[in-house]
Parts: sequence; C-alpha cells; structure tokens
Amino acid sequence: MIKSIRITAVLICFLTLCLSAAARPAAAKNVAAAGSQKYQSITKGKLREVYIQFLCRRLGKERADVVVSRFKVSANRPVASGKIGIQLFQKNSTKLEGYVKLVAVISVDGVVRKKVKLYGWVDVFESVVCAARNLKRKEIINADDVYLARRNISHGSANYLTDIGKVTGLMAKHSIKADKSIKARMLERSPVVNKGDLVTILAESSGLRITVPGKVLMKGFAGELVKVQNLMSKRKIYAKIVNPSTVMVDF
Repeated sequence: MIKSIRITAVLICFLTLCLSAAARPAAAKNVAAAGSQKYQSITKGKLREVYIQFLCRRLGKERADVVVSRFKVSANRPVASGKIGIQLFQKNSTKLEGYVKLVAVISVDGVVRKKVKLYGWVDVFESVVCAARNLKRKEIINADDVYLARRNISHGSANYLTDIGKVTGLMAKHSIKADKSIKARMLERSPVVNKGDLVTILAESSGLRITVPGKVLMKGFAGELVKVQNLMSKRKIYAKIVNPSTVMVDF
C-alpha cells in the first residue's frame, strides 16, 4: 500500500514537471508576440489637415477662405498598426468660427481605438460688399458706390452681402462710412413713389388708352399696388406702380 502511494506521488511530480516545461515555450511565444506588436502615431499635421477639411465641408468654403491658428491636440497616443480611419464630431455646439473644439474618433482596421480632442481658432474670409465712399442716410446706392473686398467675417454678426447686384437700388437706413462692410440690416428698399406725389393713372384695354391725373396716398415700391386718388373724379383706387410718374389700373 505504502509502495503504491509512493509510486503515485512520483508520477504526479513527473507530470507536473512535464506540463511546466511545455507551458514555458508557449508563454515565451506570447510575450515575444506582444513585444513585437507594432504601433503608429498620427501626426499633429495630419489631424490639423482633417480638422480644416471638416470645417471647409461644413461651412461650404474653399480652403483659402478658412484660416486655422492656435491648433492643439489632446490625448493623441500611438495606436496599433493598420489602416487608420478618422471621423470628426462636434459636441454641444454648432459654431464653426472663433474657438472651435472637435472630437476625432480614431479607428484601426475598422475598430475604434481612441478619441482625440482637437482645438483651434478659426477665421473665415469672404468677399463682401463694402462702401466705396461715405454714404448718407436715405441715399440710393448705385453700382459705383460699392465694391467687393475679402474680409474676415468670423467676428461680426451674420447677413454680410456678397452680391453687388442685390445692393444697387436699395437705400441706406443710416450713414455708412467708406470701406465699411455692408450688411442687409443697413439697407432697405427705396420707395418709387411717396405720399403726395402726383402721377398719371393709366388704363389700357383692347387698344383703348385712358389717362387721368392722380395723387399718391401712400408710400409704394416698384411693382406693388398703391392707393391713389383720381383728381378728376376724386375717387380713391388701387393701382400698380409702373415708374415714379405712372401707375396702372385694370380696365
């Protein structure tokens, strides 16, 4: 009995030694594999380029119109080797001018590995309409009174005007200094006729043309209906403005 126990103990020790010897090469192989794992870094320049591309796409601007300064990157640690993918997101804000913070989600071979925070100061430039000279209040703007200039539009309110054709013919609500960028709120439509103006009331139908003198009873704009008084009949009617001296009625 004692002899059998001794033989069993010897066999157990022998098997334990064999298993330990077999495990050592496998463990060493795993350690070697972990040590040989290759890593790669995403440069600050690459992240900056992706940051600018995101801004241009979202703002609908050309690369030359978006200037990024004071660019910083946070938590940009190396990742495993493989095909890198970068997706940018903006959290808790929709503003893409001034101080802009974005989050870059980094994936390798389609697997998300980390998130990197990107910070920068963004200036956006655009060609906007500017006053070529000092414009007085109530002055009607002509094409020679304005010009286009590339300006930083990041730090002012919106509604900059970019088309000279949409400015000409409008009236300045207040005085505008030379070289000042013009915004929509600074202008208003210029009335074609004003209350008290004398006009010709015109009626045409099937070759028949009738005109009578009239008096404008309210301010009116091109193409709109305005209330006028027929000075012959004293009747008050609505007529469509043709020009500063003529209105037309259906006949």
